[in-house]
Amino acid sequence: MAEVPSKSVSRAQFGSPGLAIGLLVLYAALLMLPLVIAGMAGTRGPEAFARVAAKNFALVATTILFMQAVLAARIKQICRHYGLDMVLRFHKAMAVLAVTLLIAHPVLLSLGSGSWRLLTSLDMPWPIWFGRTALVLLLIQGITSLWQRQLLDFQVWRKLHNIAPVILVLGFVHSWIVGDELESPMMRVLWVVLMGASVTAYTLHKFVWPMTRKSKLWTVVSVKPETHSVWTLEFEPPEGVEPLQHAPGQFNFLTLYRGDERYDGEEHHFTISSSPLQGQTHTSTIKSSGDFTSTIGATKPGDQVAIQGPYGSFSYVLDRPSSKYLFIAGGIGITPLMAMLRHMRDTAADVDVTLIHANNTQDDIVFRDELDEMVDGDAPRL
Repeated sequence: MAEVPSKSVSRAQFGSPGLAIGLLVLYAALLMLPLVIAGMAGTRGPEAFARVAAKNFALVATTILFMQAVLAARIKQICRHYGLDMVLRFHKAMAVLAVTLLIAHPVLLSLGSGSWRLLTSLDMPWPIWFGRTALVLLLIQGITSLWQRQLLDFQVWRKLHNIAPVILVLGFVHSWIVGDELESPMMRVLWVVLMGASVTAYTLHKFVWPMTRKSKLWTVVSVKPETHSVWTLEFEPPEGVEPLQHAPGQFNFLTLYRGDERYDGEEHHFTISSSPLQGQTHTSTIKSSGDFTSTIGATKPGDQVAIQGPYGSFSYVLDRPSSKYLFIAGGIGITPLMAMLRHMRDTAADVDVTLIHANNTQDDIVFRDELDEMVDGDAPRL
């Protein structure tokens, strides 16, 4: 095997605070832009406060829905500034806000008109039914997302979440035909641009990027049992593909292809447990704890895997340089910390590390032998 250049770790991989703030400002500006254009176009008229509020709520909520696909697309230029976990939490919070605003939308319209026919009558034009259907589907999606663990299996919820494009199309058509504000040419241009951005992000995330990854599959080169229920999988890139450039503590998304009809093509995220300086390959260490992970031990060298990543901002390299660290982990939760310890070892870091690792039994301790070797070694001082 040819010699591989060492992989360095840089804070630049995690973005910058300035750009992080700038992206938030841009997001807020996009939410306000429809209101500004509607005001400039003079489409409001002498309406009651409730009706004006209802239309404003709908404009902001629909803009949020347009941007949801962008937030969920795992775009590295966005995620590196916050971490994917924070982006997805923001995505979830904004979804709750959008649902709340859209529930208020027909209620306020009814209050403003003095009639509840909009909410109760079945004799409504089809664009109104598009809006109603979108709201019902959005409520179903919101409820199942907030209480997914109590209501649905994750894979069922994941498939249900794919009705998002239907909701978006219904909402777009409803607002395009019914919304007075969209009589403005500027507003129509904005709506088309936002819808285009949403469709583009969704198409890239769900179709284009997965097909690209599947055309460049990595290979499982080793499967190592760590304990009775934990395995480490080692991955090698295909010819012409660079090794994964990651920081210690980050994770990747894996889609294994093992000839298993139940789980082939099913995507899961796992921590990268190897040091960034390992070389051509990298590893993920996985515990058998669910339907999919219970089959990890059946993975064989030669099986193929699509890899997306790295993601995450949990890494000691983000902190100000320190000479002492306290690491606390439970069970398989040691994997990101192990990646950091291995990186400290590979860089001969002059640091003291105290590791508290809780396990049910001695036999459950993952990386036990390697940790013992680190205790006897010089770097880090563990």
